[in-house]
Amino acid sequence: MERQTASYIADMLLELRNLAKGQSMVTLQGLLEISYYEAYHAANPVEIPDDELERLQQMGADARKALAAVA
Repeated sequence: MERQTASYIADMLLELRNLAKGQSMVTLQGLLEISYYEAYHAANPVEIPDDELERLQQMGADARKALAAVA
């Protein structure tokens, strides 16, 4: 039941986000997107393998180093 509720909430948030986008309500659009992703994740949980999580963290660290080198 919780996943169905989260899925319904995600659908409603996406509709609201699209309305906000159509009216150029940028801040509201962003907040609704964040809320949508939270609800979507609750409805569709995904487990990231530990080795993949480490690889993603390393990629993030590499990207931050590259940005620091350019700045």
